[in-house]
Amino acid sequence: MSAKRIPVIYGGDWKEREISIESARTVIQWLEEGGLKPIPVRWDEDGWVLCPPDDLERIGEAVNPAELLQTQVETGIEAVFNSLHGGAGEDGTLAALLEIFRLAHTGAGVGGGAVSGCKITFRQRLRGIGMAVAVGAVVHEEVWQRRKDDVLTGVASEVGYPCLVKDPKGGSSIGLKLVHDPYELQEFVEELFLETRIVLVEKRVVGREISVACLGASRGSLPQPLQPIEILLDDDQEIFDYDAKYSSGKAKEVHANLSPEQWLQIAQEIRQMHLELDLGTTSRTDLILTEDGPVYLETNTVPGCTERSILPMAAELSGISGPDLVKKMLEIAVGNHLERWGRGASAP
Repeated sequence: MSAKRIPVIYGGDWKEREISIESARTVIQWLEEGGLKPIPVRWDEDGWVLCPPDDLERIGEAVNPAELLQTQVETGIEAVFNSLHGGAGEDGTLAALLEIFRLAHTGAGVGGGAVSGCKITFRQRLRGIGMAVAVGAVVHEEVWQRRKDDVLTGVASEVGYPCLVKDPKGGSSIGLKLVHDPYELQEFVEELFLETRIVLVEKRVVGREISVACLGASRGSLPQPLQPIEILLDDDQEIFDYDAKYSSGKAKEVHANLSPEQWLQIAQEIRQMHLELDLGTTSRTDLILTEDGPVYLETNTVPGCTERSILPMAAELSGISGPDLVKKMLEIAVGNHLERWGRGASAP
């Protein structure tokens, strides 16, 4: 990968834009330290903007993404670093576009993104392969409008309070609220329905909150779970939401002290999950460790690389520096790409 030019796609026109920009700053620095040449490409509402590495928020002319990619391919670009959190960056949309141009890319493939990009689909697939997920209910806007009282009764009897209400395509800490009664539930569900037609309601699971990052599989190897991280909240903080994650002092991330048996089970299940769901170059899976074992919440295929992010912390604890991390991710991306196109031109 030495001296390779690597477009870094970041930004987006959805809620995780600012986090994506911060992650891209770190990724670009690591790529430069690793001897690569990053090409910042910002996703804006009206197109993509080429930016200099030292000014990721530069005002510039937005161009058609397909035209920009075609130009980059003609200059010899072969691999792209995906720093788009959530939205099209993780739901398979960007993967599909890049695969049309036969570009290797970090993140998941089309199928893996489609599964992991929706919390509802993710939990259904995990249940199908025998992993534990929280008791939950899916609320459709149409059903809510016609039978709201029945939905509220069902949530009270089958899920119970307090419970978590989630935007199924929101980030791990965005579009999330702990509600304590039907009035709070109704208020937040209707707030979410302004942006989505489907909402996930889950039973609150009590236990230790653990996050496990995992590097994808290179040819002839297995995915590599990195050192587990535990989320510790202040006494007055009920859940690890956006406020707790990005407001100083409300939460901290530490190396999780797990027994050998606990870590063996979690690592095996993370590895199985990464393989069966085709999660690509990296994943970061959140779970609650209960007395009966892990209960899985969600996974992300474009984990953050900000100074508060789990992935770089887990990598460092596993003996992997930032520059080595991004280079490993690109190597895995290229390997996945060659494997994919060696078996045919259809996207996974």
